[in-house]
Amino acid sequence: MTEFLNSLLGGILEFFFTYTGNYGTAVILLSLVVMIITLPLNLKQMGFTRGMQLAAPETAALKKKYSKKEDKDKLNQATMELWKKYNINPAMGCLPLLIQFPILIAMFNMLQRPGLFAANPMWIGLNLTLPNAEQSIFGLSLVYWILPILSVVTTFWQSKQTVQANDQTSRTMLYVMPLFMGYITISFPTALALYWVSRNVFSIVQQELFSRFFRVRVQGDKQ
Repeated sequence: MTEFLNSLLGGILEFFFTYTGNYGTAVILLSLVVMIITLPLNLKQMGFTRGMQLAAPETAALKKKYSKKEDKDKLNQATMELWKKYNINPAMGCLPLLIQFPILIAMFNMLQRPGLFAANPMWIGLNLTLPNAEQSIFGLSLVYWILPILSVVTTFWQSKQTVQANDQTSRTMLYVMPLFMGYITISFPTALALYWVSRNVFSIVQQELFSRFFRVRVQGDKQ
């Protein structure tokens, strides 16, 4: 499965390089294609997240109402009824991520394949085969610039779009994940950093369009 995905993604990357002549641009276009392919799963996951956000106040009220240990069964039953009210499918919280995980692993492996960018490894002055920490322009290290900063900012922005106010774990990850991805983009080849930033940007746009559509639909239902 992984080998098939590696070959498929590599073929798409080479296709874009043939027409653009630049692997950096090809990586950006490849990230867009992956987003389009996984769009149905992303929409399912965003619907789950939106439902959980809407149900959060009632969920907190149920936990307060059934706070005793002997009320656990009542809490579970009430929670299931609440999820049914908001059309929340628990499987949609993790299933899309599990399905997309092999794609991310294949992308990770493919972009680190030796000799992949031999024809033209440069993109806006950056060598796609080298980590950001090993590169410099005009004698100034880029370790804290361009892709690492964009990685932190876009990861934070994307996470903030879906964070649940009453969920301490998600609020903690809101700050931990961007720092972790900043470290990753510093340590791994620039091609991976470029893919991650591109993916984040497309995800942010996708989430914003979904949120606007949802708000318009809710306003229409109220009218």
